[in-house]
Amino acid sequence: MARRMRIRGEEVEVTVELDEGAVASELWERLPMQTKARISGGEVHFPVLVPTGAEPGNQTDVEAGYVAYHPPENAVCLFYDKASERTNLTPLGRIVEGLEDCRRIDANEDLRIEPLEG
Repeated sequence: MARRMRIRGEEVEVTVELDEGAVASELWERLPMQTKARISGGEVHFPVLVPTGAEPGNQTDVEAGYVAYHPPENAVCLFYDKASERTNLTPLGRIVEGLEDCRRIDANEDLRIEPLEG
């Protein structure tokens, strides 16, 4: 069964389907959590320290809907626009619902990240 998490802001809701990797598994085990949104270009990211297996990959040419962990910033990144030449990302999964809602998240907005059951 696919593991999904919901990211809720003040007026938005985004659903992410997580991959099976070590970093995604550790993130899943830490849910639920609260954090603050950061905005950069075509992405929303938020701080989460995930030390286990957080080796950066060499991802480039990231597409909208991609979700990754960026070890240098200790951040989970939700890409809602294409971001070219992005490196040092560990894949986590994909946005499966609410991609357009990512555009409405404000910097420093409170986010609640929780597991979706069933």
